[in-house]
Amino acid sequence: MHTNGGDLVPWDVTPLMGSSHLSWEVLLIIWEVPTCSGKFSPEYRKFPPVLRSFPTLQQNPLRPKRSTISLAVFFRRKIFRQIQPMTHEKNRIRKKWRDAHRERQRVLPIPKRIQWGPYNLDFPTFDSAGILELRKFIQELDNEANWAKPREHIIADIMESLRMSKTKSPLEIIAMVPSILPTSDGDLFLLNDSQALYDRLEQKFEKPLLHRASLSGNSLCGRKLTLDAFWKHLREQPNKTIDVYDYAVVEPTSRTRRLTVQEVLLHWELPTQERHALNLLEIENRIGDFCPTEIVQHDLHSKLSLLPPDNVGKTDSNWKNSRKEFFLLSGANAISSIHVDNGGQLTWILILEGRKIWYFPRKPTSDALRLLATTGSQCPRGYEEGWARVELCAGDLLIMPPSCPHAVFTPDDCLAVGGHFYTAAHLGSTLRGLKLQEDYPAICNEDLLPDFYDVLRSVFQNAHSISSSLQQSEILSSSCLFLDVLDVASLAPLFKANRRNSNSRGTTNQHSKVLKQLESKLTSHGCLPTNRPLFLDALESFQRKILEDLEDES
Repeated sequence: MHTNGGDLVPWDVTPLMGSSHLSWEVLLIIWEVPTCSGKFSPEYRKFPPVLRSFPTLQQNPLRPKRSTISLAVFFRRKIFRQIQPMTHEKNRIRKKWRDAHRERQRVLPIPKRIQWGPYNLDFPTFDSAGILELRKFIQELDNEANWAKPREHIIADIMESLRMSKTKSPLEIIAMVPSILPTSDGDLFLLNDSQALYDRLEQKFEKPLLHRASLSGNSLCGRKLTLDAFWKHLREQPNKTIDVYDYAVVEPTSRTRRLTVQEVLLHWELPTQERHALNLLEIENRIGDFCPTEIVQHDLHSKLSLLPPDNVGKTDSNWKNSRKEFFLLSGANAISSIHVDNGGQLTWILILEGRKIWYFPRKPTSDALRLLATTGSQCPRGYEEGWARVELCAGDLLIMPPSCPHAVFTPDDCLAVGGHFYTAAHLGSTLRGLKLQEDYPAICNEDLLPDFYDVLRSVFQNAHSISSSLQQSEILSSSCLFLDVLDVASLAPLFKANRRNSNSRGTTNQHSKVLKQLESKLTSHGCLPTNRPLFLDALESFQRKILEDLEDES
């Protein structure tokens, strides 16, 4: 029977009851098929054969010359009894798969991608040739760079690729992995928390570390300082002087000049659209410590300062914290061209307010340093695999390995704090970076000061007690850069003594030319003759002790 407008119309369902095509599912299909003079229209021929096997139904008396076919699928009881448990099992399996899928999504979520912010490199130059030159440089560098991709982003791309694919078999997924897995581990290491920072500092790394406060919800440094509070601190000493890098000066060697705090304040009070960028260089931090605890725990300078005293009490103690921090105050559109930081040290930077766009090579190798020495600080072309960039916002922490080339653009007024440090895991890298800076002083925008050699002398006098055997082996392999008898800087005293003591008039012009070249190279090393030998003595003593230990073990 079927219902049509409230009327019951009898059906002959005998063909339907015997149809094997309908034993797999229960269907309720209602179609209206218009007919003409009791004959079905062409649409009827499109129906599946099992539905076309129905007998012709009687004419609908309420709608002359039209038939309404209401098709219902009926099953014999024994077929329904067979299908019912199969349906329950199928639903159970489907529910189990859905639950497992939700659990996989919970346990293996796709990592969040960093959302980098916009910035504008088409800033006004105020008709200054110096600013125009730097703007051209930073635009060229930005064209060579892409947003840095940490390993987490690479994993997220792989997971998305596998999720979107139609591959189901585990073997098929494994077969797909080599084609979508990149060879790189990423452009930087992303830190999730303070423990991740501690673990990374325990080992050597060749790419920067980044903790993004917006991803974890908090900064690794609890102390905060705003620009307004910093200006208030500076106003208390209006006559003090600050080294300032002025981008409006055309000659690069003359851009660093000294201004009073009052002069800097007057410049900063101008509207943003009326003032060119100033970069206040390394203002000593006398407000309080901002350095994360994990860095202090790995800083060799801090470790060494704890070794000499016999007690840890403050009575009769002459211990002083020699670890220094500095503030970086940069106006909007300030630019730092490509350089490395001084003395083969690691560098940490914490943004307190504002933003910075930080550029670094995707492969910061010794070849990159030599290219920097050859092409100069304003040529970003030729670096292997190009450049990466990151956006640093308030609360973000960036740590760079020793001698990592980098350039910086400041899109907004920015206050940052930072410092330098040495770690046991990087002492080998420190030696290599220091030697490259000695050979190519132009790669750094600062001179090597006596303090660096004094600190390193103390480090290597105690390196056997603060480094592992693997780290000692790396130091040993790098020490030959300084202890080689053909090392130019090490031969300086010998050549100078030879020149003073030589009374022979038979010295050839070629010998004199070579000697002048060596002396010319040595003059770029600044204070090396006074402090460097003590550092070399400590390094040689360390090398000798390690070699003796290796002989004893064998």
